[in-house]
Amino acid sequence: MLRSMCAFPVLCKSLCIALLGVCLSATVHAAPAPFPDSQLIEESEQTVQRYRLVLSELKRQRADTFGERELRVAGDLSRQIYDLPNGVSLEEARQYFRLQSLNKRTLYECIGIDCGSSNFWANDVFGVSSLVSRDKDQAYFVTLEPYADTHRLIMVYLSMRGGRQPKVLIDQLVTASPLRIGLVTEDEVVASLSVTSGWLPGFVTEGTDLKVEESGILLGAIRGLSVGAKARLNLIVHCYDGAHMGDTLACSEVLAKQLESQLPGVAVRAHGALTPSPTADRKPAVRFTFWPGR
Repeated sequence: MLRSMCAFPVLCKSLCIALLGVCLSATVHAAPAPFPDSQLIEESEQTVQRYRLVLSELKRQRADTFGERELRVAGDLSRQIYDLPNGVSLEEARQYFRLQSLNKRTLYECIGIDCGSSNFWANDVFGVSSLVSRDKDQAYFVTLEPYADTHRLIMVYLSMRGGRQPKVLIDQLVTASPLRIGLVTEDEVVASLSVTSGWLPGFVTEGTDLKVEESGILLGAIRGLSVGAKARLNLIVHCYDGAHMGDTLACSEVLAKQLESQLPGVAVRAHGALTPSPTADRKPAVRFTFWPGR
């Protein structure tokens, strides 16, 4: 049928554009895939005005618990809550969802007792009392994916509930509000490096010059890795602003040499835009992989 319709070029072109738009929309707004053999127990969509976005460790003051760094965000919220299969471990479930966020900026992540009070997350942040677990049996992370006019935030909270029915909450918030995320933090870099590969935040350049001082948090986090981790870490520099592949490769090579000089013992390579840009501004970026894998 599509072939016969394409006998009319204008109609065919319009159809292809429409189909492409549908595909892109589905990609942009797709939530993380559910864990295998999990069961959806709650699903909702609503417009929110003050979603509580926690981006830091918790602090307790005068009987109140709160994140040292919080935002209130307006937008369209989609929520899914799943029962996870019995016997799954916290780390297995966490890695499953983290691997789906390799191309996104990780804003914050915590595991176990580093997340603080599970009661705070379950009741004060998400308003779902059934998510309460022992503090050591939880994990949380937030990722950010910018688009032309909106940002997509994904919040994943895992609650293993002390051996009782483990659960995962997935919140997806699409917002047009300006997010005052600010500069990259060392926690963000460390969170990104907690998986086997992905993009690293904090790589700051101007043309073909690496801004060493502005990239200090990224460089410091990598320098702080163990000798064994640095020996397996491979960094790949990508440039995107060039009319030809040769232009992007030349840019990548110059930046890779500068980055390598700052990170003795770490392998740094250059590629010319062989992977799509992780951000809409198409600025030079650094991808990493641990090889051999973890």
